[in-house]
Amino acid sequence: MNFKSVVQSLATITDLKRVASAYVIDYRNLSNDEVVEALIKTGPQYYFRDNVEDALGKLLLSEDRDERIISPILINHILLHTDDFKIIQKDLTDAVINYEQDIINRSNDFLNDDKAKKNKSYEFFKFILEVAWERNDSVSADEQNLLNKIRLKVGITDDEKNIIEASIGRFPLNENKLHSRDQIEAVRRKLQSAGLLFCIRDNDKEDYDIIPDEVVRTLREILGIEIKHHGFIELMNSKHLKSKTYLRNMLSKAGMEVNSNTNLASLQELCISYLKPSILLGGYSPRDGLDGSTLSTWCGELHLNISGQKVELIDRIIAFYDNVRKEISSLDDERKIWFEFYEDLASRNLDALRSQNIIVKDLECEKCFEKATDYIFEELLMHKPLVLKGTEHADGMLSYQDKIVLWDNKSKESAVNLSDHIKQFDRYINTEEKAVPIFLVIGPGFTDNSTSVAMQYMLENDTVICLLTADNLKQLAIKWDKRASKGNEPFPLGYFKQPGMFNSSLVNI
Repeated sequence: MNFKSVVQSLATITDLKRVASAYVIDYRNLSNDEVVEALIKTGPQYYFRDNVEDALGKLLLSEDRDERIISPILINHILLHTDDFKIIQKDLTDAVINYEQDIINRSNDFLNDDKAKKNKSYEFFKFILEVAWERNDSVSADEQNLLNKIRLKVGITDDEKNIIEASIGRFPLNENKLHSRDQIEAVRRKLQSAGLLFCIRDNDKEDYDIIPDEVVRTLREILGIEIKHHGFIELMNSKHLKSKTYLRNMLSKAGMEVNSNTNLASLQELCISYLKPSILLGGYSPRDGLDGSTLSTWCGELHLNISGQKVELIDRIIAFYDNVRKEISSLDDERKIWFEFYEDLASRNLDALRSQNIIVKDLECEKCFEKATDYIFEELLMHKPLVLKGTEHADGMLSYQDKIVLWDNKSKESAVNLSDHIKQFDRYINTEEKAVPIFLVIGPGFTDNSTSVAMQYMLENDTVICLLTADNLKQLAIKWDKRASKGNEPFPLGYFKQPGMFNSSLVNI
């Protein structure tokens, strides 16, 4: 979301004024509407590079060590690698705690891990950390500044620094104790006051922590982030980066010693940790990295423009993977990701679907649309779809009392004209052994005369044809799922007995 949209969606008056305190003069004396207007006007100050660097620097070198530890976890390790740079507020707190616990777990054997050997000494940095902690059993802001400079000089990543500090019992707190939720919340508020973190509320009253797009761009420039972490993993899985010799060569040019017996998975992990995508693909000189022909072929496979200079091809590939959302393989049900892109599948927004790695071939759009609808009825509305028989049938079927409900998906770039499909639907209805009181048609939208066609069909038959836009069905499913989670109550299918366009306002949720 851009800065203006975020400001207009801020969750509470407290959030509004806390964010305004960063750059809005006399915000305490302004009305809420005036604060919003002032925030929008002063927006450029929130993403002006010097201001962002100053705000970030004060947090990273704060006298309060909680701020020094939690701030980069929230910003650098979580939000800047999250889809849309936003996350449900309570999930963000859990993510911080999970990150800290993961660092502690990894610290147990990291220093003895042969696959991570490089031209630098972990023992040296560990020694420096131990010396820093000797005095007053703490690390001051000045000492932290020095440690940061040493870390960068010897090429140790921020993750590695945290792991090494955990190995001596000093991360995230002394004796490797985790931060409490209250401590994390205090730093959240600090980040808001610095103008780096915003909290918005959606139509369902859910609060999200978010970084506006303009601020994201500035932060990524400062921190040198070219791609989200999960996007980098997807990029590494390309067939064009499967050569162990190539990966070892690129790591060697980055000053890393890699054993010739190191397997592909370990090489990929090292590349993600120590190389920027632009360096991995393009190398350190015009003749280095992947050749132009390979990069052009790769762009073609991603349905991107295949012409241009090498750097342009690399930028397109990186941008593609940076826009890829969390990989489907990480989900326990792959239909969830199709549900997330339900409206795009309905309207055949093929460019968007390909850019998000949802489909590869155009023909996959219809199948994904159908499976996402299965997911809606089975998981969210709590009606198990029945097995369809024969070769000519609707896309889905549900039990309804002693009868059945049928549905059919229409994935189209334009509005669905019911009269074009009414004979097809009539065949589906008449070939069923059980009565079909409700037939659902799900599409991106419907022509004006479609409701009249549905009404005429109901008058001549015993079946109600209910027209559902993908957006309407998705929002209905989300709302019902939140209610049903309290009692696992199936959605009453009788609500679909509406000839023509479905009216969600008639549903009591």
